[in-house]
Amino acid sequence: MTKHHAAESSSGSDLLPSAAAGATLLRFILAGYWIVHWWYKVGFEGMPATESFFIKQGLPAWLAWFDISFEVVVAACLILGLYVPLICLVSLPILCASMIIFAGNGFYFPLGGIELPIFWALVQVVQALLGPGVFRITPPKWLPRVPVFPALGP
Repeated sequence: MTKHHAAESSSGSDLLPSAAAGATLLRFILAGYWIVHWWYKVGFEGMPATESFFIKQGLPAWLAWFDISFEVVVAACLILGLYVPLICLVSLPILCASMIIFAGNGFYFPLGGIELPIFWALVQVVQALLGPGVFRITPPKWLPRVPVFPALGP
């Protein structure tokens, strides 16, 4: 057993050296999902259809605009590696709302069910626990540091 391996085993971590790259890849994949989701609402369906969908769900039309704006912020933060644990957790209500809205369609995704939003939400939680990985910008000094899991570090 090498000294490095012994140190990992004593701390309880058996992560591969490439784990940080894996966290980064997952972060970029999630950003891609948010971008595609945003594009469907804005570019493919269009905002009038998105507003109409929100209204049919009993939600105000302005919430559609907040939703798409928030999705841009989520994608940008994921791409840049800013506030990744926090942004992954605060975006969960959007995914949970979609689970509630589409619950009547059953579980399976091809039938319009909640399979994808559940998986997506779980992956967001995993990303929050992993952190941003590598290839991220250094936040400017004027942005506050927000520890999400103080026991796990910044």
